[in-house]
This record gives sequence, structure tokens and C-alpha cells, in this order.
Amino acid sequence: MKANIEGIGNLVEVKLKTDLKVITETLTRIGIISKKRKIIFPTCYIIEIFGKHYIFHFKEMFSITRSDYYNNISESDIHRKNSIIFCLKNWGMIDVVDEKMIEPHTMYVSVLPYKEKHNYCVNHKFNLQTDTSIN
Repeated sequence: MKANIEGIGNLVEVKLKTDLKVITETLTRIGIISKKRKIIFPTCYIIEIFGKHYIFHFKEMFSITRSDYYNNISESDIHRKNSIIFCLKNWGMIDVVDEKMIEPHTMYVSVLPYKEKHNYCVNHKFNLQTDTSIN
């Protein structure tokens, strides 16, 4: 399915300060973590569109790529995304192109340590390879 390019206005454009693979891997370890079931559900992803990089909450990408999208993104979803972007910025991994896109928030986000990742199953709610066709 071809993506609705007009919808990218809500995605947060970032400039990479480290390798894209490092940022992508880090994002797989930030999200909802079930310690009992040993599963992590990543919240945000990064995508390159026409040479620019964007970070998005998986629910935002559904609104762009699916005509049958049910708008259930909440204010707390956006706060969580902004908190994750703030972490990546603080860790020196990215710069945010338009700081007004991410209001400062102090929402708690769960980060699975890299050394524990092998003990968890990553359960993606969105698959960039199959759910998008942008470019």
C-alpha cells in the first residue's frame, strides 16, 4: 500500500548524530515491557522519507499507511513518543529539527538494558518492511 505523504507532518523530523542502526536497535528496547512474560512492545520507530529521518509512534504510522485506520492515538501516546525522543536527544543520538514538535514531558518510559535483550521477545505492533511503501 502506498503511504499518504501528507500525513508525515505529525512525525518528528530528526538529524542523526549516530548510526541509524544504533538508533533503530535502541528504539526496539524502549516501550511497554512485560517482565513476567519476557516481552517488549516497542513504542516508536524511525523511518527515512526522501532523505529525511522521522521518529513516530506506531499508531501515527497506521494513520498514514492504512485507509481503514481507526484513530485511537491518545495524548499519553504522544507524550510517550516525545519522552522517548527527549531520551534519544539526551543520549546524544539525535537532534530534533523543530523543537516545538516535542513539548517537554516527564513521562516515564521503560528501557530494556541491552544486556537483557536476549532474554526478551520483541513484539512489534508495526512492521516498516511490510506496512509501508514510502519513497
